[in-house]
Parts: sequence; C-alpha cells; structure tokens
Amino acid sequence: MKLAIVTPVLDDWASCRMLLGRLDALDLPGVQTLRVLVVNDGSVSAVPGDLCAEISHGRIGAVDVLDLGCNVGHQRAIALGIAAIAADDAGESVVVMDCDGEDDPADVPRLLAALTAQPEALVVAMRAHRSEGAVFRAGYFAYQWLFRVTVGRRMDYGNFCAFGPSAAARLARMPDIWNHLAAATMRSRLPIRRIETTRASRFAGRSTMNGAALIAHGLSAFAVFSEQVFARLLLFSSGLAGIAVVGILIVLAIRFGTSLAIPGWATIAIAALGILLMQAILLSLVASVQLLATRNQPGAVPLALLATYVRRTLHLLPITKQAIHAV
Repeated sequence: MKLAIVTPVLDDWASCRMLLGRLDALDLPGVQTLRVLVVNDGSVSAVPGDLCAEISHGRIGAVDVLDLGCNVGHQRAIALGIAAIAADDAGESVVVMDCDGEDDPADVPRLLAALTAQPEALVVAMRAHRSEGAVFRAGYFAYQWLFRVTVGRRMDYGNFCAFGPSAAARLARMPDIWNHLAAATMRSRLPIRRIETTRASRFAGRSTMNGAALIAHGLSAFAVFSEQVFARLLLFSSGLAGIAVVGILIVLAIRFGTSLAIPGWATIAIAALGILLMQAILLSLVASVQLLATRNQPGAVPLALLATYVRRTLHLLPITKQAIHAV
C-alpha cells in the first residue's frame, strides 16, 4: 500500500510538528511508502523550517505542504488535499485527520487494517464516547436527531477516515466534499465501515473552533443533502395544509350541521386554520423553489479548483531509497 495522510493546518504548526513525529513512529505493516500532505489553509505565520524536526524513525518518506493562497476553511482545505492526491494519480490510499492530536495517530493502523480487509470501503472513525461538556453533548444529540429526521441518515462520524485510490478519485470529483466531507462520504454510495475510536487530547494550544463555526459546520452537512431536506419539508408542509383543510371542513360541519357550535367560535377557528393553511402553502412554495434551484446549480468540483487556490507545493522531505526501505 502507498499511503498519503492529508491534514489541514491553520497556524497550528506546533501540533503539526508533533503529529509528524507520532506518525513517523507508527508501525504500519504493508505500507510501502508513506507521505504526509500538509494543507496550509492560508496561515498567517510562515511554514517553519523545523516542521520535520521530530521525524527520526525514517518511516515518513515525504512531507509536502500544499500552500493555499487564502483561508478557505477546514472542510475545503481537506477537499483540496484529497483533490491533490487524486491529481497525482500515484495509486495512494488516503487517511484524512486533523493535526491537533484529537484524531489519535495510534488509530491509523486500525483504520488501515479495516481498509485492507475491505478495500472498496470508506473506513470512518466513530467516537465511542464523547468527552466534551454537557452543553456540547446535548447540542450534539439534538443535531443528530434533527439530521436523522430531516435527512433520514445517521451522522455519527467526522473527518477522520481512510479510503483507497479509487475512492479518492471519486471524492475529488464530488462537489459535496467542498462543504462537508463526512456527509459527502454518505452520498458517495461507497460502503462505509465504522471503527470505534476515543477522542484524544490536543497536542498543543486551544481549539479555535467557536460556537458559530460549529453551527456553520453542522449546517453544511444539511447543505449536502439539501434535496432530501427540501423534499421532506415539502411533504411536511403538504401534510400540514391537508390538516388545515380538514380542520376547516370539520368546523364548518359543526357550525352548520349541528347545534354544538359556540357563537363566534367557528369564525375564530376558521381564521386560525386559514392562517395555518396559508403558511403551509407558502412553505410548500419555498420548498419547491429551493428544491428546483439546488438541482440547477453546478457544484464546486475540488479537482477543478486546485489551480485556483493552490499557490505552490513545498517539498520539505523528499522520498529517498533509505526512507522507502525503512517503511
């Protein structure tokens, strides 16, 4: 297996340096060449000259830095990294992981073992336990429930994953990974194999991901399945309109067909149900227009955007015969 590890970095060079050291110390049976593609997501600080200082075992044969011309965001940086691997067409399998240490490098051999057993699959790391606070866990539970209701799928994993060369070529041509990698893997129609992992501690510093960024990231997953979301919204609004119409008919039947109606009650009830009916119709129209709009808009294909966003590629650690032999 030829292996490329894609990791995005935004000024967190201390963690990246430590990640390279951890990866270099891994025992990866069956891996012939190991390359790390660091995607520099428009960092303000320059790439440090000692980035490869902790590489001492010789298992990593190459460290390349994909230098983006501007900050495009975490998910898009990953998408461009996958596209760069696919563009090289070197037959490399791919592991995507964050550089901060929360994606434990010790889990990489487990993901690769599962990929070797099922080469056509996307092997994803699923958190066995959440270590965040109660507020985050409650919000995450609500997010999972809402995703299940509106999309009909289970969202229980993130960016940490492994896949083969053919899957990399497929994902690099999918506009969906421009917004949300995990959601895009669900839409890829490739088999998904889940591996339970535990969230590790950060190597250095604190996370720059705030609440607004987390919400935007979560909504991006819904954007990938926008057609399903709007289709279900259309069904819901149509059902709501049907309930309103039935309710109006029942009120009219009670008012004119029986002596049970209270004076003035029918007018108020019909007015309330009429407002509900108008809102349901408006919601149906909005859902229909949005559903049609999403089908007509061309997506951003990461493979086609490499030349737009990549300023240069830095080869910090070229492959040598000694390094390949060590791997």
